[in-house]
Amino acid sequence: MKISNRTDNLFPDKYSRREFLQSVGGSFVYWSALSPMFASISLARGILPGIDGERPRVLADLHVHPTLNKWIESSAIGVNAPLLAKLARNMLNPTTVDWKLCHETGIDLMCAAHFNPFDEFAGMETDPTADAPRNTLRMLDQLEYELRTDAGSYAKLVRSGAELKEVLRYRPGHRDYRIAVLHCLEGGHALGGNLDSLNTFAKRHVAMITVTHFFTKGIASSANSIPFFPDAFTNPPKQGLSEFGKNVITQMEELGIIVDVAHGTSTTINDILKIARKPLIASHVSARTLGDHPYSLDDEHIQEIARKGGIIGVILMPYWLSNYANFHLSVEQGTLRDVVRTIRYIYKICGTHTCIGIGSDFSGYIHGPAEMTDLSQIGVLKSMLLEEFDDDVDLVEDIMANNVINFFGKNWQPGESFSK
Repeated sequence: MKISNRTDNLFPDKYSRREFLQSVGGSFVYWSALSPMFASISLARGILPGIDGERPRVLADLHVHPTLNKWIESSAIGVNAPLLAKLARNMLNPTTVDWKLCHETGIDLMCAAHFNPFDEFAGMETDPTADAPRNTLRMLDQLEYELRTDAGSYAKLVRSGAELKEVLRYRPGHRDYRIAVLHCLEGGHALGGNLDSLNTFAKRHVAMITVTHFFTKGIASSANSIPFFPDAFTNPPKQGLSEFGKNVITQMEELGIIVDVAHGTSTTINDILKIARKPLIASHVSARTLGDHPYSLDDEHIQEIARKGGIIGVILMPYWLSNYANFHLSVEQGTLRDVVRTIRYIYKICGTHTCIGIGSDFSGYIHGPAEMTDLSQIGVLKSMLLEEFDDDVDLVEDIMANNVINFFGKNWQPGESFSK
């Protein structure tokens, strides 16, 4: 269906995104108007032929939401209003993650990002809700239960560097092959303002935490990654890391939890780079030179993260990757070419490909490229990268998987070495 490119009739400038998100009805109207009906794309998901008898790596995804739909459906709102939850799944979250299809495709690793929208959106104040750690632990429990039951034939939770190495020994075609799944948290508000929560999450084998998310919650200022509302008529938060946030970064590094700078403002990233002693990840980001958005990373930040041995995960959402005239055009016209262009650019300004990975953000309420609706279709991107980089198989496999795998091997539990 044809959707008008104008939204000012629906959303006057007086609204801020905080005010708007407090209105469930308004949010439903907006997203319903925004979301086109995505047709199913039939693409081959078969495993690419192996090299010298060994199957190649396919994808190590730095940021993906395999259980977010189920979490929302199991929430009080989802239980009391199942039709609303179904609409949210079918219309508002057009990208999907199917365990079986991803297993058939040969995906190597998923960083499962746990994000409870109710904890973040329910209270718009700076201080996070004290219930957030408990709710986040329930999300971890839900994923672990799923991996012991329905998804157990396709994926396996990884609790340590040693387990990661063991799981990745088995490749597609072997009866013991499973997708390695890592617990990750999106948004430091999951700590509930309590530094002790980090110890709890470390004991539950959380590998990485995105320090901030949609709203500043007492740790660090967040970039506006809800582009439709510029927070008009609201007081901007204090920029950068708070004192509590500095303690969070220090303790994360002491516990071996990887710091993820995605969603941070430029000042937040500056502050983190100043105090961090270990390599960082920007799990699902874009380059501001190509897509001039507050959410995007400056060249200097990309280069500094790379210089420090970190990884920049390129998001598979065309809106952030380029300067489309508006969001609607990015949905209609955005393709994987935006992704390839960004990867090429990061390679150029860093002088190496070893700092580049993929952070799809699939099933995280994003609009992906036209060629992909399910993460299992990632082979299309791999083919395009092979074309872009003159069939340099090793380089493309590094970008798609090996860089991320090697990073976690070296930095999640220092001292352990991983090979391709």
